[in-house]
Amino acid sequence: MAEAAGHRMALAYPASLVVSGAGLLFAGYVLTETGLPPWLALVFMVSGFVLWTLLEYLLHRFVLHGLWPFEAWHALHHRLPDEPIRIPLVFSVPLMLTMLLAPTLLLRNVALGAALAIGLLAGEIVQEVVHERLHRRDEHGHQAGEGRGWLAVRRREHGFHHAQDARRAFGTLSGFWDRLLGTAPRA
Repeated sequence: MAEAAGHRMALAYPASLVVSGAGLLFAGYVLTETGLPPWLALVFMVSGFVLWTLLEYLLHRFVLHGLWPFEAWHALHHRLPDEPIRIPLVFSVPLMLTMLLAPTLLLRNVALGAALAIGLLAGEIVQEVVHERLHRRDEHGHQAGEGRGWLAVRRREHGFHHAQDARRAFGTLSGFWDRLLGTAPRA
């Protein structure tokens, strides 16, 4: 029941990018009005992107695989991995608002908060695009990232998470946190 409700009130990729995209545009506008030196803005944006990889790991591990109703909605993705990825609005809207507002509240600085929020929101958008790509096949039936390189490693680890052990390989953009926190796939 919770599965169906979350599925109905969700945006399917690529429409799901609209929520974070709107937050990103707002944070970008705020940043342009602050006069923050570009080098400092870039440092905080990159920091936000890196922070997103940790946040994504934690959300995937502890919320999507451990907290009702999110785990019920995410279970549908595990059962139907070839279906377009759907993100419930009750997950995406609060997440976007948190990533938009929390940095400013924690740093007590609108300029630095906006720059950090840009990195977080950009990370979420990139993660969603990569996640969708990891599940899609091309016109020849090949999955994205077959072969070597970063995308191939991400695809293998994500495939391991889906097909072999959902208690491992939570990172989509990076395996760093899985290795650091002991959830990397076993060789």
